[in-house]
Amino acid sequence: MKELSGKKILMLSPNFFGYENEIKKDIENKGATVLWYDERPKNDFFTKVFIRLNLKVLIKKKIYEYYNNIIEQTKNTKLDYLFLVAPETINEELITKIKSLHPNLEIYIYMWDSVKNKKNGFALLSIADKFFTFDPSDIKINQKIQFLPLFYIDDYKNLSINTTNKKYDISFVGTVHSDRYPIVKRLEEDFKVFHYFYSPSKLLFKLQRLLKSSFKNIDPSDIHFESFNKDDLLKLINESKAVIDIEHPDQKGLTMRTIEMLGARKKFITTNSNIREYDFFNEANILVIDRKNPVIAKSFLELPYVDLDNSIYEKYSLSNWTKHIFQ
Repeated sequence: MKELSGKKILMLSPNFFGYENEIKKDIENKGATVLWYDERPKNDFFTKVFIRLNLKVLIKKKIYEYYNNIIEQTKNTKLDYLFLVAPETINEELITKIKSLHPNLEIYIYMWDSVKNKKNGFALLSIADKFFTFDPSDIKINQKIQFLPLFYIDDYKNLSINTTNKKYDISFVGTVHSDRYPIVKRLEEDFKVFHYFYSPSKLLFKLQRLLKSSFKNIDPSDIHFESFNKDDLLKLINESKAVIDIEHPDQKGLTMRTIEMLGARKKFITTNSNIREYDFFNEANILVIDRKNPVIAKSFLELPYVDLDNSIYEKYSLSNWTKHIFQ
């Protein structure tokens, strides 16, 4: 890994369930100074919608005012790296302006959504010194793109899993999208399931119910508009025999929840068959189900978790993730 002691890093990322703080803290533990800013100028509903629908021209003035303020605040700091995580808003023109003030700046980009879903990130490929993706299919697009799976934070590694008195057979916590809702609800017919479906906005959920057929049968009382507390999530994992995650149909990369359950040494159920290609896959610990016909053998929930080699757990830690990016 490159020596980060004394280096200064401008980090731009979404405000995403506190992961940005964990990344910042880990890089700082390696000796760098990290100046973090939200990659979005605001996190209100309409700003997010304009960005997601690639209608940034409607808020261009707001975006440029926001980034010009960041540029002004950091212009007298000798920056060594610009680290972009899941960029949706910043463009090549703004990055070029930052680089003009810091000629030796190296630009590293990490995508935790597939390029197919977040084309803005791909548009920055030419200006990046390093470009990483969590989705293995993205590396076929351009040889410059490097594959790097997501990570788990130490809270999961340090989790003391209770092996008795499980309150739930299966638990699910995640954003409501695609076919997640009917899959989880179907499992309730045979198992004791805890679910927490999250939507970032009541207005967004109402629009989705109006415009998307897959949302029309969702019971609104099952939807929550506050993110699930991390301490409560760790407690829930302890109380569950297994955790389930359902990836978006348009992505092949493994979700953050997948890697977190590796770190927690927790039995895991997923619809993502690509997990079989990873070095931590073990049929004793991970069950791949058909999203159209989700069948779970009760024996999978009853048999114990099988520990893997410690090198596997180290490989997918946050510390190793940042080390790989800045190597």
